[in-house]
Amino acid sequence: MKMPDLTSLALRNLRESLLRNSLTTLGISVGVASLVAMLSLGIGLQQLFSRRLAKSGLFDTVLVTSRRDLRGMNREEERNGPTPGESRVLDEPARLEIEHLPNVLEAYPDIRFITELRFEGKPHLTMISALPDSAKSNDAFEGMQGSYFSSETAPEVILQKTFAEELLGKTPVRGGDEPNVADLAKPLLGKEVTMRYAQRAPSPSPSSPPRADLADSNELAGAAYSVVSREQTLKIVGVADLDPENMR
Repeated sequence: MKMPDLTSLALRNLRESLLRNSLTTLGISVGVASLVAMLSLGIGLQQLFSRRLAKSGLFDTVLVTSRRDLRGMNREEERNGPTPGESRVLDEPARLEIEHLPNVLEAYPDIRFITELRFEGKPHLTMISALPDSAKSNDAFEGMQGSYFSSETAPEVILQKTFAEELLGKTPVRGGDEPNVADLAKPLLGKEVTMRYAQRAPSPSPSSPPRADLADSNELAGAAYSVVSREQTLKIVGVADLDPENMR
């Protein structure tokens, strides 16, 4: 083999080796980049789900109930535990005692009831649910239009998207586009609704003295009461797209 042939063969092998090395380096780079991208995606999804689960209250919320409110729910526990009459009443002193337990951040009553809301003279039957101030960090309020409650005692209300559609008379069309929360909130924010509810009021004290079997004043006070109708004006401060109760 002559010298020019050897030189040509050597140069060709050099070019091919450079191409092979480049392809090998490129393949390793693509593989490492794909691995890093999938690892970053997995860590991001894990953090996202962990954050959403932590905010939902599934693992850090304890529901406390009284046996007085669960009569007949579990016959076995009813036989083994104390009677409903001996169970403690969950009143304000009990709530304060629970709130001061170690590692307890807050304790609040779970208040919800079905009532009538009047908007522009039209009645609407709906479910009312009370929310603590700490619920503002719930993911359900991330896309909310308006603002959260200004204080714990402010006469304000946050509407769900479906109920806002009902107030505005917008019925959903099958197969059509759903109304935007921002469009629903514009004519509602700042308006007022009137809530009608029933409240227990103590009855006037009887003129005759109580009988001997009703000597306990607590039993007498609990037996003598009347139900009166009340009204409360609430200001609409926000419209939420999601139901915070469904996030739990």
